[in-house]
Amino acid sequence: MTLLGNARISLSWVKAHIGIKGNEVVDTLAKEATTDGMPDSLPFPKSYLKNQQLQLSISLWQAEWDDGETGRTVYSIIPKISNKQLYWSRECIQFATGHGPFHSYLKRFGFQSTAYCGCREIGNPLHYATRCPLTLSYHHKEPSPQFIVHW
Repeated sequence: MTLLGNARISLSWVKAHIGIKGNEVVDTLAKEATTDGMPDSLPFPKSYLKNQQLQLSISLWQAEWDDGETGRTVYSIIPKISNKQLYWSRECIQFATGHGPFHSYLKRFGFQSTAYCGCREIGNPLHYATRCPLTLSYHHKEPSPQFIVHW
């Protein structure tokens, strides 16, 4: 017979260690446990509480991310919050955020007098990667409008 096959556990109280102060307290508590039955609540382990707090934090963070006004380009690429580390290159981060050597970005912060590229279109990352004749040798095929969010 295995332990799992006979998993019935019972508690009983045996009076012992009479006269030893610490043991008498333990005896009293043990006697109460056998007569009072199961407690109404048991304290949660610290790990469980930490996990609950993490899940709540991620849930609140996701709600803020969903309703936010900034970072919408990155949101279109990464709509779901995660606390897992992403290993993006510097160039990928610049492309996804638009924070890089792009006319639209440089104009926004006063480093350039115009947001337009030399070909007279707005100089944002998607323009340089798909349409600009000055970067033709680096072009990717522009995604159709229905897939731009996923691109």
